[in-house]
Amino acid sequence: MLTLLTAQGTSIPINWIGISDLDGSLRFETSESNMATLFSIFSDPEHTRTLTRVFDEDRKTFEGFTGFKGIERMGTGNIVVRLLKQ
Repeated sequence: MLTLLTAQGTSIPINWIGISDLDGSLRFETSESNMATLFSIFSDPEHTRTLTRVFDEDRKTFEGFTGFKGIERMGTGNIVVRLLKQ
């Protein structure tokens, strides 16, 4: 299972994560359906200063993506969150 762990210890299941070549934003997709909860977590720099993608024993850390850029519900019902490095 692929998850995203915030600096405050919140774990969110995700489908994918990556840094956009277009604008350098960190983007990830989740099937978590509560947009209000996602907004409150990912608009808070205390949560986003360090984000760790966890896949079994493999971990990749993203640091400094504390600028909230947006949140969007896709046609599939999944949600994409975008963060900028500041």
